[in-house]
Amino acid sequence: MLARYVLLAVKSGLMLIDQEAARERILYEQYAAGQQKGAGHSQTLLFPRPLTFSPADYAVLSELTPSLHLLGFRFAEFGPLTIAVEAVPADLPAQGEKELLEGLIEQFRSGAAPLRLDRREALVRALARRVAQATSQPRLPDVELNALVDKLFACQVPNYTPDGRPTVVLLDGEQLASFFRKAGA
Repeated sequence: MLARYVLLAVKSGLMLIDQEAARERILYEQYAAGQQKGAGHSQTLLFPRPLTFSPADYAVLSELTPSLHLLGFRFAEFGPLTIAVEAVPADLPAQGEKELLEGLIEQFRSGAAPLRLDRREALVRALARRVAQATSQPRLPDVELNALVDKLFACQVPNYTPDGRPTVVLLDGEQLASFFRKAGA
């Protein structure tokens, strides 16, 4: 559990970064930028992957198709209640298409997407969170860790996830000193 956090010494104290939350923020900004350009970054699958859904899930998927295309998904009808996935968002883990699509469908079918957000914004947030969770690692190699920190602080809003959870906590010198003071001193 503790390996998911990164501790960095900075000029003003110590910075604690939640790797998964940082990745969610980075992915969110990438997906949102891709959606605004009209097409997300995709990785084409070597062989299209057929996925079959229940009638209810297929109906929701059909409704979400234009937004999913903007995020980097590419698929075509492949039979009754079946699609052939041809491309997925670039950061999606291998073989994770079905689980991710089912999770997004379930979230929208159950109304779990915040009502104050438009459908595309809610989908971008949901995709960023689900991909960040699916790709989280207990301990990143130093090179990847440095890249994650650099990408996080290149974001427009690096300190918080899209739904407001902190990605970074800064403990200044005074806060650190207070941990080591005697009670009543």
